[in-house]
Amino acid sequence: MDKHYDAKKAEEKWYKFWEQNGYFSADQDSTKEPYSLLMPPPNLTGDLHLGHAMQHAILDAIARFKRMQGYDVLLLPGVDHAGIQFEGTLNKMLAKEGLTKQKIDREQWLKRAWEFKGQVYKSFHSTWTVMGISADWKKEVFSLEPKVQKAVFEQFRLFWEQDLLYKGAYIVQWCPKCATAIEDIEMEYEERKEDLYFVKYRISQNVIAIRQLAEKQSSQEKIATPDVHRDRDDNNEHYITIATARPETIFADTGIAIYPGHPKFAKFTHKKAINPLNGNLLPIFEDERVEKEFGTGALKITPGHDSLDYEIGQTHDLDILHVVDKTGRITELGQDLEGLKIEEAKDRAVQKLNELGAIEKTENYTHSVPICERCKTTVEPLVSEEWFVKMKPLAEKALKNIDKINFYPENYKKILSDWLAKIHDWSISRSLWWGHRIPVWYCAGKDKHIVVSLEGPKQPCKECGESHWTQEEKVLDTWFSSGLWPLAALGWPEWKKVKKYYPWDFELSSGEIKYLWIARMIMLGLWFADEIPFKNMFFHGQMRDLQGRKFSKSLGNGIDPNQLRADWGTDASRMALYTYTAPGRDGRASKQTMDERAKNFRNFGTKLWNIARFILETRDKNQESRKENSKLHEDDKWILDELNKTIAESTKQLESFQLHLATETIYNFVWHTFADVYIEKSKLRRHDAQQTLEACLEVILKLTHPFMPFITEEIWQKLPGGKQESIMIAKWPTKI
Repeated sequence: MDKHYDAKKAEEKWYKFWEQNGYFSADQDSTKEPYSLLMPPPNLTGDLHLGHAMQHAILDAIARFKRMQGYDVLLLPGVDHAGIQFEGTLNKMLAKEGLTKQKIDREQWLKRAWEFKGQVYKSFHSTWTVMGISADWKKEVFSLEPKVQKAVFEQFRLFWEQDLLYKGAYIVQWCPKCATAIEDIEMEYEERKEDLYFVKYRISQNVIAIRQLAEKQSSQEKIATPDVHRDRDDNNEHYITIATARPETIFADTGIAIYPGHPKFAKFTHKKAINPLNGNLLPIFEDERVEKEFGTGALKITPGHDSLDYEIGQTHDLDILHVVDKTGRITELGQDLEGLKIEEAKDRAVQKLNELGAIEKTENYTHSVPICERCKTTVEPLVSEEWFVKMKPLAEKALKNIDKINFYPENYKKILSDWLAKIHDWSISRSLWWGHRIPVWYCAGKDKHIVVSLEGPKQPCKECGESHWTQEEKVLDTWFSSGLWPLAALGWPEWKKVKKYYPWDFELSSGEIKYLWIARMIMLGLWFADEIPFKNMFFHGQMRDLQGRKFSKSLGNGIDPNQLRADWGTDASRMALYTYTAPGRDGRASKQTMDERAKNFRNFGTKLWNIARFILETRDKNQESRKENSKLHEDDKWILDELNKTIAESTKQLESFQLHLATETIYNFVWHTFADVYIEKSKLRRHDAQQTLEACLEVILKLTHPFMPFITEEIWQKLPGGKQESIMIAKWPTKI
């Protein structure tokens, strides 16, 4: 053996060797018991980050462990098309060429999109395999490929036939920058310090006079703000005061709600208040959804710009007005504020209210503001016509079967169950071009007939006899296909041969997409296959910096796993990552702390290499056959007993996915028990201890292989005695 282990050379050699020999491939015709692991599909435009690297390391360790246990293992890789993120990235590129979606048609845009996908995919994929992941690359799936498209269409068609789909104008979360609706659970929350304005709405004493004032405004000119506070009576008995952080939306108020039995404002119930910015009359009513503790206990109701207001407005039959449009600018409803961005409009609205004497006071206000998780733009609740899935039936079935899934950590079962019990309908349409286009076709004739079809209707409209069909412009939410991933990746509904791998034995994810992805996979898997999608659901923690912040490019606190590999080798980098894999527990790291851990495990690899050199290079080729256990020296019996304990303990830890403990168990045995104690003692009886040394080394390599695949393969190939051609297909030890 060489004096030093060359990690880079070994990694290139053995990964190619494993692939060429088909060790990564599952065999659907195999008589072995299957064990399937589904890789979370990383976004097409994403760089390999520490979270991906940890996921890959976990998946690969379990896959290698199960292969050695004799299973037919399918570790299935895939990539998600990442609708909003990919489209945003491409649009930025096109903008540099002076192109926009408005300047090129859909067909031209999609041609550019697929070209860009090819470029990204090539570089993306080359960095994706570097953690030594033993995935079945021949079965790799892309979420827009025909197999998945068929599955997604089948999902949509069945929902349609089961009357679980509907289209309508409802309040949604709208990202002005991404220019599409997003789900509540696609938002993050940013704590902000803002002003809370206490605005006085005068109680109308003369309804007719106020209405006449409004009617006098010219429809062809900007509406002047009626000064409803002029000659005002400062007696608060004539006002209802409302606290708001969004004065710019007062233009779209259509009602005022107070909590039932309000001691100060209850007397105004069934009366009307005057909107201070446009003179509109607002009905005042009681509603138990108004929080007593917030502001004054009275709430301005703006159904077009707040989810709770929308619900209250529906109950009380209020009009829906929009003063903020889908680009994040003020509409004509805002009078002379039209065209302003929200923050500028807020300042102008406050100025107007102050001039009118309508602001009673201002307080400092700290609250959580929803932002788009992708672009960090403030999300605007808006009413938009979208497609929805009725989720209650799916959630009920999921709740009845959720006990069939083993959750790691276990408390995630309750977290998901609580969310499923309160689920609302799912907005599945997105105003994008990159994705699965909604397979709905509209007749351009009088009756607006609708047909659900993947490739378009072949017959004229049954209602009007015409053949003027147009397809829905929007695409399906990316999670609509991702939620079906456990089925679609196997080719459902045409999946007879590969159905053996469903339900999946193992899935993993970070906790932050538990609702977006995991809950939906559970619901859709049960709904369409009548089985849970996976038997074991592992939630790993999230890697954060030492201050507890997420890694991000903007903060510059990220850690490049490829740099770790370059500095310390893949095996050492993987081992460093396993120390952070306790179920559900976030880890804090910096480049320095990761370097320290990786360096330690690089040293462990060196220790393992030197152990092998000591055992193999001084081996007596003419030694006798192995002695019976009863004749072994006491030191030999002791180390074999300790090794058996290590086999049992690490196997149990791997079976329960406690990889952080399994690596610690193996590390401690190899370094402290075997090397520091037994090998030192064996030097005094080198010849007699040789067989035990070799037997221990063979088992140590097997136990370590799932975690450090490259160095263990390198040493395995140097073992005497005609061992199997690769440690990947060696039998997992149960007892020595």
